[in-house]
Amino acid sequence: MGKNLPKAVLFKSIERFDAFKTVLDQYNVDTVILDFKDKSWIEFDYSDIDFIIYYPTFQFSSNSPFSLYAVHDNLMHIHSKFPAIRIFPDPGLVYFYNDKYRQYLYLKSGNYPTPLTYPLFGESSLAMVERELGFPLVLKNRFGAGGDTVFKVENRKQLFEYYKISNFDFFNFAAFRFFLKKCFNRLFFYHLIKAKRMRYPFLTPPLLAQKYIPHERDIKTVVGNYKVIEGHWREKANKDMWKVNIDGGGVGVWSEIPGKVLDLSEKLAKGLKASWLNIDLIPNGNNFLITEFSPVWHHYKYKEKTSFIYKDDYNLEMPLEQSLNLEKIIVESFLKK
Repeated sequence: MGKNLPKAVLFKSIERFDAFKTVLDQYNVDTVILDFKDKSWIEFDYSDIDFIIYYPTFQFSSNSPFSLYAVHDNLMHIHSKFPAIRIFPDPGLVYFYNDKYRQYLYLKSGNYPTPLTYPLFGESSLAMVERELGFPLVLKNRFGAGGDTVFKVENRKQLFEYYKISNFDFFNFAAFRFFLKKCFNRLFFYHLIKAKRMRYPFLTPPLLAQKYIPHERDIKTVVGNYKVIEGHWREKANKDMWKVNIDGGGVGVWSEIPGKVLDLSEKLAKGLKASWLNIDLIPNGNNFLITEFSPVWHHYKYKEKTSFIYKDDYNLEMPLEQSLNLEKIIVESFLKK
């Protein structure tokens, strides 16, 4: 390999490893392959490495507090020893990764527009939530992705039950029933036996109670180097849906992204000093509210799913054929720097 070639470490991952390796090879990057399952990554000398890429996967179900230990512990250990090395996912955002409570604290203290939200810290907070939010309300587990542990709560009884579950109070019949239902769910056994990865059957405090804002669609943006490079709407596939996550059956629509969404997304990225940021927003009247953000996101390739809709009024500068090539735009961003 040439002496002046950029040098990178690519960590083995369940998803996107081959795609990243292909792009790195295309750009003649001198790439070292490491694996967090092998302790040699601890002893490796990173002093002449330009950048590191690791596409993380939830080691257990997304609501497990331990599902991202390779990012929270291992990557951040490397970052602490070699802070000048650029890393994907962005080390500055790892603290917030998949933690809705930490995100809530940041957004609240920064006066960013968000749905009215209350963390459930004790039984006394339940009465306040009922009074301030009313029913139905949205209840979010602290950890989780893809809408997996987000609930629409219709009454006081349900609110109390979920709170008891999050506090591991299995002397409460509803909490005990929830636990048993999780453990005897077909998906639980699939992951346990087939995939050998147990789905975490608990909830984690503090749960976040949020004002229910009816909407037919929400919007997701990706910010790269403080500019929105991709965005799409997620719409209901049928009238019975109340969540519009793509993994849950929502339909992706690439059409015009409002200027308010672009401004708000770029403002948040600058506030976080985030090289790469994925943001979820929901419409509220003529404005938009931030619901959560992440340093990592998943994209389908351009035209990969025939059910997705591509409209002519899509107004972002970067063409979708380029912005939906996740691996290429990340590698190119490191090489340009």
